[in-house]
Amino acid sequence: MIFYYRWSKIVPVLFYVSFILLLAVIILPVVSPNHDHRETAEDFYFENIAVPPGDHDPILAAYNDPDTVEMVISFFEEITGARDLAAIILVNSAEFNVPPSIVFSLGWEESRFNPKAVNRANTDKSIDRGLFQLNSSSFPGLREEDFFDPETNAFYGIAHLKHCLDIAGTEVAALAMYNAGTGRVRAGGTPKVTLDYVSRILKKQRQIEENFNAQYSKIEKIEPAGQPEQGFALCLLAPLGK
Repeated sequence: MIFYYRWSKIVPVLFYVSFILLLAVIILPVVSPNHDHRETAEDFYFENIAVPPGDHDPILAAYNDPDTVEMVISFFEEITGARDLAAIILVNSAEFNVPPSIVFSLGWEESRFNPKAVNRANTDKSIDRGLFQLNSSSFPGLREEDFFDPETNAFYGIAHLKHCLDIAGTEVAALAMYNAGTGRVRAGGTPKVTLDYVSRILKKQRQIEENFNAQYSKIEKIEPAGQPEQGFALCLLAPLGK
């Protein structure tokens, strides 16, 4: 009887203690200011991408508008020196939803828009070829003639840039990955030569965007046919002076 009496007193106490400990396990991780299931800050940086690169890009918007598509192609024709190259790059920029300003800046840095460009200076003996300097080790499935075909090279080059943008979430990190490799950049091993490479591309990108805005920033308001003056107006990008 004494044994039973003692356990009848202890069991409720153990129950309440267990209940309180269970609540602590559930509640504390929620209210604690230090809770974080991510392993590192770098994981958070690379895994949280708020807006896909290219969304709301004004150049892509103008390119996708039938009224201004020819203006955009002509603008980039002056940069590349060839209308067919400009058109190929724009098609793939739109396909992968990547801002044309960064794509054309990358092409300028990699090859100066030369589809036959070759770089054999890599320390691992791999070869960079074509418009976007696709690496032979990174694209082992491509034939040599594929590297020098502008359409094929642009497709794979811009697709790879898009992949880098999706992983990195910023243009700076994505360009570094394109040049030095994803693993090396994520491990914090970006070399200075890559940082200089990124700086040149971003500078060229700013120049392209500024020139584009200067040439196509004039807004014309065109009244739809048959609509009274108080009706809505269609806004159309047009070159200055027209």
